[in-house]
Amino acid sequence: MVYYEKQEGLMFHIDKTFLHPNIGVTVRFTPVLYEWLKSVCEREGLTFNHLVLQCCKNCMEMDLEETKAEEPEVGR
Repeated sequence: MVYYEKQEGLMFHIDKTFLHPNIGVTVRFTPVLYEWLKSVCEREGLTFNHLVLQCCKNCMEMDLEETKAEEPEVGR
């Protein structure tokens, strides 16, 4: 597992557990974002697809945490 840090703290980690993704979609990237993603792939020895999946997973986890934190407590 590899961790990337930004100034405020942990940004995301690379989790190498994705197996056999099978839903194909087309995504368009800006040149700056695409070059950054390619450089991370080269540096970490990941496929482009794996890195995109990892970024999506990290965003999903953050969204779920935020959504859970915003839910009002029931029964109190």
